[in-house]
This record gives sequence, structure tokens and C-alpha cells, in this order.
Amino acid sequence: MPDDPHDASFPSTHWTLVQIVQGEDRKSAAAALEAICGRYWYPVYAYLRRSGRSPHDAEDLTQMLFQKLVSDDAIRQVRQERGRLRSFLIALAGRVISRQNRHERAEKRGGGMTLISLDEEAAEARYTHEPADLLDPERLYDRAWALQMLESVRQSFRASFIKNKRLSDYEIIEPYLGWEDAPAPFAELGQRLGSNENAVRVLVHRLRKKFRERLESEIAKTVVDPQDIQEELHWLRAILCAGS
Repeated sequence: MPDDPHDASFPSTHWTLVQIVQGEDRKSAAAALEAICGRYWYPVYAYLRRSGRSPHDAEDLTQMLFQKLVSDDAIRQVRQERGRLRSFLIALAGRVISRQNRHERAEKRGGGMTLISLDEEAAEARYTHEPADLLDPERLYDRAWALQMLESVRQSFRASFIKNKRLSDYEIIEPYLGWEDAPAPFAELGQRLGSNENAVRVLVHRLRKKFRERLESEIAKTVVDPQDIQEELHWLRAILCAGS
């Protein structure tokens, strides 16, 4: 992936990616835009759909939103949104909705940068599983963003277990890597993993700690000020607890 934090040749923060999108190197800009869009497009899409846009219009507007990151004035909004990518993108979505109509969208498409392909069918399949009683588009956006954060960390864990040929072990342990330190059935897990209870207890504790460290690292990519990480972490916990 182009935004792999272990790749020293590529920036480690998504705010840096936004700056590259606005740079003169078209190849780097396209890679940076793809990295941002690939990770954050769905919460924006869900927000637009819950705001009353059709699937096709939501796709068009989502693509336009990420293309607007190349405009000169987009990055200047960062400080107004307290330097948080989460707040910046939803504010940008609101501006896109208020300013654009179908004719304007048609005029601005193909403005020099290749459109990123969004899988509308997959997006709609995912959208149909969103809570029907969550009518506020901003609350749905927050929920989708929080779940995307967790999913990014889960995929990172999953990849490391696959690399070590231990995918089956991960699938057994994954349900116990959640937010709370709730007691896991260590004896049962030990039997399933072919280990003893104490060893599994230590393993789950270690993985929970690593999971949260990676979650903080993921959050760090979306804020300008490192001091905002803990506040975002508390926000994330509140969103997930409210949706449980």
C-alpha cells in the first residue's frame, strides 16, 4: 500500500498525503489521493446517502470531494476544523452538497486528475447494513469513521497472522481484542489454541495492548497535533459504546 507506515520512502501521516495531493508531482499526487480515498471514502459516502443523495449522486459527490483536495483553498480549512481529518472531510462534504448541482458536477469532472473508481455496488451493500434508526447523517458518518478505524487495525493484525501462517489462531482470538478488558474464556481459548490457560491469558493481554497501540497510531495519522490523539481516542470509544 502506498501509505504503508513501514515504507520510509512514503509519508507516514495522512495530512502529509493531503499536502502531496496539492503538489506538482502528478504521479505522487495521484498515489496520495488514492491512499486517502481508499481509506476514508465510505464514511463520506454513507453521510451523503443518509443526507438524501441517490447511490449514483453520492458516488459522484464523493469523488468530487476528494478531488477538491487538490484545490488551493482546501488545505487552508485544516485549522478551522481543529486540524482533524475527520472534521475536515465532513465539513468539506457539507460545502460540496451546498455548492454543487448536477450540471456543475458534470463540468468539473475530468479536471486533469483521473477519477478514483468507487465500487458503488459494494458501497450500497455495506450501506444497507447501517442502522435504520440512525437518521442523523453526521452521527452515521461518525459511526462509519470509528468502525473504519477499528477495521484498519484489525486488517493489520490479520495480515501479520497470515504472514506467520496463524490465521486460524487470529480468528479465534480476534473477538477478544475489543475495547474493554472484559475477561475472556481463557481455559476454552487454551483448548482451541492447543495451549494452556495462563499462556493464553498472557497472549490476549499482549495483543490487546498492541491493538490499542496500533489504534493510537492510526488516529495519529488523522490529526495535526499529537496532543489530540487521546481526545480522539476518547471520542472513538464514546461513539462505539453508543452504537453497541
